[in-house]
Amino acid sequence: MDITGDNIRYELNTKNKTAKVRDYINNPVDVIIPEYIEYENEKYKVTSIGDGTFYKCHNLTSINIPNSVTSIGDGAFSYCDSLTSISIPNSVTEIGDWAFRGCKSLTSITIPNKVTKIGNSAFSYCDSLTSISIPNSVTYIGDCAFAYVGLKLPKRYTEDGKLIAYKAFNVDMTCRDFQYEEGKKYELKGKIKCCNCGFHACTNPLDVFNYYWGTINKDIVIHEVYLSGDIDEHNSNSKVCSSKIEIGKRLTIKDINDIINSK
Repeated sequence: MDITGDNIRYELNTKNKTAKVRDYINNPVDVIIPEYIEYENEKYKVTSIGDGTFYKCHNLTSINIPNSVTSIGDGAFSYCDSLTSISIPNSVTEIGDWAFRGCKSLTSITIPNKVTKIGNSAFSYCDSLTSISIPNSVTYIGDCAFAYVGLKLPKRYTEDGKLIAYKAFNVDMTCRDFQYEEGKKYELKGKIKCCNCGFHACTNPLDVFNYYWGTINKDIVIHEVYLSGDIDEHNSNSKVCSSKIEIGKRLTIKDINDIINSK
């Protein structure tokens, strides 16, 4: 059953008295989603924002989500290119695939500390997104979750001049069938070329999820690495490759969050 109120259409679940935000009408600009809506003298708790709810709502500039909402669906806010402000409540545990893809005016996002899953391409192509906070609760980060965001990090080097970068592996520490080990050094002979030949890594740890994704420490692991010798750089993101690599420590989500917020 669907009802409409304040330019928002809701889908009601009459059995458990919950409501899903389903659609919008009349191109709203500033949206405040209530914690409860009433229908025929009964209250329905708003618990989710459905798939594609505000897709291409070009006039939307801000939205306030209540603490009752636990999930943000696939493509819920994708291509809301005027959206500059959103408050994600601590009740949210999952951010769906493409949830904020293409929100080009969004400058910062704080992911609340109950979120465990960030879906595929969730924040990709958020060109102005330069501030990102990821909580320790996150265990799964999807394919290209932060691809082509506005956050850029300066290159960092060790005291002896090696480029500090970040590399993802399968959980068994393999990458393209090559076996790596923490603390070991490796070297390749011949011409180095990014996306062709060399030891590949990213100087921005968020970019590693363009190439490996899944549940941290179950599907993938991420390590700090040190690159030297011949080095080639990718044109469109922070991907680099080198002829020499040393595998440093394994990183946690907290480590990644600290790195992207230490600029």
